[in-house]
Amino acid sequence: MGMLPPRRSSGNIEVVSAGADADANGGVLRTRLRIAFLVLIAIYGVVRVTNAEHWDPLDDLNLAVHEAGHLVFSAFGETLTILGGSLFQVIVPAVFVGYFARTRQRYAASVTMAWVGVNLLNVSRYIGDARAQQLPLLGGEDSIHDWWYLLINWDLLPRDLVIARWVHFFGVVAFITAILAGSMTLRASGRPK
Repeated sequence: MGMLPPRRSSGNIEVVSAGADADANGGVLRTRLRIAFLVLIAIYGVVRVTNAEHWDPLDDLNLAVHEAGHLVFSAFGETLTILGGSLFQVIVPAVFVGYFARTRQRYAASVTMAWVGVNLLNVSRYIGDARAQQLPLLGGEDSIHDWWYLLINWDLLPRDLVIARWVHFFGVVAFITAILAGSMTLRASGRPK
């Protein structure tokens, strides 16, 4: 009845300080990995900006998002159904950027901005193809080119290359923003608080 369990100590103080060192070393490793990832994003950005025909698995995902956008916007009429593919392709990664920024995951927000950049570059290529219509379309030869349809209806088809250049410019800006914001985030995280 009156027996108490043996008293436990909180542990050895050396273990606690060794844990702090391990956390510091983990933080250094994490920062180095993040720097390396930013360098890879910068290289990837250069490849994407300088080679419009580059295709990788991320583009497969982006194409699926594009096609889903047609369905998502189909309730809003023919024009938005067709515009919805390209629109959704940019909105989806932008929502991720917004989520990460809102939850103060600044590094994640900044590097995810590169995904926005990739999609802007892809959309710019699609817009620039409106007159030439040389890109293969998923529906085959009978498919209507989204941007040909849109620009014809808006009387802007002769301006397809100008519009494409502007969208391309914003894609480049998104990549530069990703690198600069990621660098600034890493620099700020290294400062004492």
